[in-house]
Amino acid sequence: MKRRAFISVYDKVGLIDFAKNLVEKFDYEIVAGGDTYELLKSAEIEVINVAEFSNASGLLSKDFDAVNETIFAGILANSSDTRELNELERLAVKAFDMVVVNICPFEKIVLESNDVSEMISKIDVAGVAILRAGAKNYKNITVITDKVDYYVALNANDFGRLKLAVKAFNLTAAYDRLICSKLAEQTGEKPFKTFNFEKLKDMKYGENPHQKGAIYKTDRMIDYEVINGKELTFNDILNVTEATNLVSEFYDVNCVSIIRHTKPCGVALGRSLYEAYTKAFDCDPVSSFYGTVGFSKTVDAEVAKHLNSMAVEVVVAPDYDEQAIELFSDNSEIKLVKLNTSLKDYRRLTVEEVILTPFGALVQDRNNSELDKDMFKVVTREKPTAEQIEDAIFAWKVVKHAKTNAVVIARDFKSVAIAQGQTNALSAVEWALNYACDGSKEAVLASDSFLPAEDCIYSAIQGRISLIIQPGGSIKDQNLIEVCDKYGIAMITTGIRNYRQ
Repeated sequence: MKRRAFISVYDKVGLIDFAKNLVEKFDYEIVAGGDTYELLKSAEIEVINVAEFSNASGLLSKDFDAVNETIFAGILANSSDTRELNELERLAVKAFDMVVVNICPFEKIVLESNDVSEMISKIDVAGVAILRAGAKNYKNITVITDKVDYYVALNANDFGRLKLAVKAFNLTAAYDRLICSKLAEQTGEKPFKTFNFEKLKDMKYGENPHQKGAIYKTDRMIDYEVINGKELTFNDILNVTEATNLVSEFYDVNCVSIIRHTKPCGVALGRSLYEAYTKAFDCDPVSSFYGTVGFSKTVDAEVAKHLNSMAVEVVVAPDYDEQAIELFSDNSEIKLVKLNTSLKDYRRLTVEEVILTPFGALVQDRNNSELDKDMFKVVTREKPTAEQIEDAIFAWKVVKHAKTNAVVIARDFKSVAIAQGQTNALSAVEWALNYACDGSKEAVLASDSFLPAEDCIYSAIQGRISLIIQPGGSIKDQNLIEVCDKYGIAMITTGIRNYRQ
């Protein structure tokens, strides 16, 4: 007795070979419609048009040929129930054994057009309905939604069919959630948030060995590869993310960021990538050991030689030249991550941050703050030089990525000290100045939050800081400005707070 498959796919990669195997090796009869039917027919594969199979009347449009009781009865029938089989025979309805359907991702439809009417017209009613019917009847039907499952599904047992059904229900649920969210926007509200994560793999463990960990695919995921074949750990991915976040601030120049335990311990710009790296490393050499190093440009042999001489966990960069890869091949410990997505595009990928708590899910826009010329104000009599302003902008971008309360001391596009995670701003200022020591002379001090008291300024004076950049907004702002004027320190207020909890 011939087995029967219903096929209607948006992604046609690999379909012809798969359909040939179904017909020639597994003795399947194929029913298909629309462009899927035309493709199979042009490939000289024996196929039945769904309209002829179901005696559809062509009501409204060809998309409804498959939304037919003949098709659904054949998919939903319980092949182990004699009564149902007799009923099918009486009605001359043929049962199906397989459903192969994938639909155009709704995200793609949204990207192609902002016209709501056009988006609605492209909603796949038939495909979703047939997938749900096939998945519901998984004990009798093999349902395939992804080309990667084509050949695995041919020999699927009961448990295998169940896993394929779960995948189908997840696809249709995500599709419906995206439509719901998009239509809800038309009301002027955003009452729903849609997050659809597909597990890529289990990890060895989470942050600690006693915690289970896994990584899931998202719809706004960077394209990257680990080019020396090593697996990234849970903590590696956290650190790589922070390193990439920072260098993406300076994607058009030579920038290096060094991260340890998700915190920046050195950031610098340079005329060459090697110069930027040595400057960043010099900020905190001890913390840089076993760190993650991010680069904004292609890593060359000169940089690779230095990295090879250090204890480095992960390197992340847009690319590596051949000599660098050859040098790294002798290092069995280092992991090389290549970013196939440009750093400029990377900045557009993450638009929201989500934190799950027992009190609810917190959702916020990503901190993509930029300095605004209308809010960027020199509030002291002492005016900064052009070089000092450039250092201030650099320090301001770095402090944005440090943990609150944070203070960055910088000079010549190099972080001299990065204080972070302090419970008050004064402690952050004092820690940074103590660490910088003589390096704070004529340097710039950037704070992620407003400076609350004159003591912060007095500490900066003792450290011989030349320029302070901070959000402003404290009730003591005028007092701080007066102290700066008294001792000849320039101050810039930005009006932008950059808390990072």
